[in-house]
Amino acid sequence: MPFIGLLAPVISSTVSTLCVSMISQKLMLHVVKILLKKLVDSTDTEIDNQVYDQYVILLDKSIEKSA
Repeated sequence: MPFIGLLAPVISSTVSTLCVSMISQKLMLHVVKILLKKLVDSTDTEIDNQVYDQYVILLDKSIEKSA
C-alpha cells in the first residue's frame, strides 16, 4: 500500500502536465490560425485565400482528432 501512496502523486502530476500541454498546443494552433487569417486578409491574391482555407480544414480535423 505505501508504494501506491508514493506513485499516486507522480501519476497525477504526469497526467496534469499532459493535459496542460494539450491545452497549450490547441491554444497555439488557434493563435496561428488567427495570425494567418490576418496575414491572408492583408493580401489580395486568391491563392493565399485558397491555401488558408485548406489549411484551416486540415487544422480543424486535427484538433477534432486530438479531442
